[in-house]
Amino acid sequence: MSFLSFFLNDFKFFLPEIFLATSILSLTLYCSLVAPSRDLGYPILVKSLNKLCLLVLFITFLLVSNESNCFQIAYQNTFIFDSLSTSSKQIILFFTFACLFVCERSILENKINNFEYLLLILCAVLGLMLLISSYDLISLYLCIELQSLCLYALAASKKDSSLSTEAGLKYFILGSFSSGLLLFGLSLIYGCTGSTSFGALFLLMSSVDNPSLNLILEVLTKALFFISLAFFFKVAAAPLHMWSPDVYEGSPLSSTVFFCCCTKNSLIFCLFKVFYCYGLELFFIYFRSFSLFFSFFCCCRLFWCFEAKEIETPPCL
Repeated sequence: MSFLSFFLNDFKFFLPEIFLATSILSLTLYCSLVAPSRDLGYPILVKSLNKLCLLVLFITFLLVSNESNCFQIAYQNTFIFDSLSTSSKQIILFFTFACLFVCERSILENKINNFEYLLLILCAVLGLMLLISSYDLISLYLCIELQSLCLYALAASKKDSSLSTEAGLKYFILGSFSSGLLLFGLSLIYGCTGSTSFGALFLLMSSVDNPSLNLILEVLTKALFFISLAFFFKVAAAPLHMWSPDVYEGSPLSSTVFFCCCTKNSLIFCLFKVFYCYGLELFFIYFRSFSLFFSFFCCCRLFWCFEAKEIETPPCL
């Protein structure tokens, strides 16, 4: 009985995610039965399904708001639920709701008639919500991959466009490369500490004044470099932004809006929580140095663009 009560105590904090996952499965089953129906005339369910997705997002937002004053570390230090996680989820759900509401006309004009498109957006939101609540390196990586796989399909969802197919392929290849960098950095942390929990890393960093931990600190610094490189690559920070114009140009407008408004915010929230809120101030010092380095490249890129616009190019003969 005690184990059951312990399980239910952790289970109730996942009610928004469970409701969202259950809604995705239910809508998938419903659309799979109705869309190929000859008796119903093979209906196009995009417009009605968009309304149902907006309703699901609204109810999920209410469930998340119900946990605004809770604090819990669930399932053996794998996920954390606090006020910052709740606020981040609310922002992600709000922007997703706004994207689906605004881009409904664009979806219909682009003739994206496959119902899987909207369900992939909900699956990506589920991955983003779990990513924000991650309190372990393994869950962090798995949640990033869950939302990344949905984003690859969203980029290539316009089947009759070669640019969309090219955008999805580029996004998949370069996203897999950045995921490999992230996994390599996480493996270095696990190799030198023997743990993947942020709580265990906090206890290790609290005793960093011990001279015997200097070698571990050097390995952790190298691991942080690869992790930061992967995250900056995913948020398209200069000079790792060269893939984003091709992907955003080839993707449908609704996918591009979702990429810019929702996925980038969740990754930034995740970075802020990992390197600052969980007591890893030493990591935050190095991460701030890396951020200044990439910001310098971004400023140089903007200056180069302004200079290039001032140079008049001769007309083509």
